[in-house]
Amino acid sequence: MATKKNVVSMKQDVPAQLEVLRADVANLAEAIKLQAKATVAEKKSTIKDVTAEKTELVKDRYSELSTKAETSIQENPLTSIAVAVGAGIVLGALLRR
Repeated sequence: MATKKNVVSMKQDVPAQLEVLRADVANLAEAIKLQAKATVAEKKSTIKDVTAEKTELVKDRYSELSTKAETSIQENPLTSIAVAVGAGIVLGALLRR
């Protein structure tokens, strides 16, 4: 059971405890901020690496398809012209509607 003397001494401790609590909350906030920055930096690095890798794959694939198309056009010029004309006719018909 709390006596009057105990209640008075607890009242005097409350401001000190509040200051300790404020300091603890500030420390916790700073720790969370540092952790968030570290996580963001790590994710940013990962994204850069993945993006560079995927960009390189797309460039390689584009180069491969471009070379393949050029080879196909050189080997079959009449077929290539016929396909281009056919595609133009189809696109023209679709765009008229």
